[in-house]
Amino acid sequence: MRSSHLVVSAFLAIAVVTGCGGSRQGANAPTTSSAKVELSAMEELKAIPKDLDAEAAALTKPIDDVQSVLDQLANLPKKHGITAGDMSAMAKATFEKGTVEVKLDAKASAEAKAEVEAALNRLKDTVVALKATPDRVASLTTKIASATAKAPVLATKITSSATITASNPMASADAKAHAKADLEGVKQAQADVQKSIGDTQAKVTGIPALATTALAKLSASFVGGASGGGKSAVKGPAPKTGPGTRSRP
Repeated sequence: MRSSHLVVSAFLAIAVVTGCGGSRQGANAPTTSSAKVELSAMEELKAIPKDLDAEAAALTKPIDDVQSVLDQLANLPKKHGITAGDMSAMAKATFEKGTVEVKLDAKASAEAKAEVEAALNRLKDTVVALKATPDRVASLTTKIASATAKAPVLATKITSSATITASNPMASADAKAHAKADLEGVKQAQADVQKSIGDTQAKVTGIPALATTALAKLSASFVGGASGGGKSAVKGPAPKTGPGTRSRP
């Protein structure tokens, strides 16, 4: 009798351990919520112009920001009582060394130090982005080539899949409606991609020269700044060339 009790107790112990192990395994099992969401062929095709436009905009942003950076630096001396030479010297050092070092009078306010540091950091980031332009242009050029090859493949995939679904008598009404929309929209989506590729290629061609000009403009703005003599200054806002005129450096 006693031996049977021991057998039953051992069996129950094994069952409990197995049950606990199973629950822990279930708790640690991966969930499907973190699974990567796959885009449909149509979604991929429509995403190409947005991707290329974003890449091109990122390339031109530091070029477009140059005058704003210079204006910000030029306004700080008058606002915080800093000599123009000191401000220009700090900007020149940042431009040439790629580091930020705020050198202000001990009496300078915390606000002045914070604004000068922020302006110099913005200058540093702009210079880094401009100098990286050739590599970034090369990367975008590769992406353009990839998009050029990928677009017709996706368009063919969309057309084939939609045609099969539309002619399938077993397909649901929603599936047929979706297939019809894809067949009607694929040509326009492909045309949008081709236009985006052409526009991006045209922009990329001129970006390296624009970046070089922007760097030269920054460099020229800080000439004489290292002397700290008080006369050199960061050049301020450029004169307007006419109503509605917008030009890059």
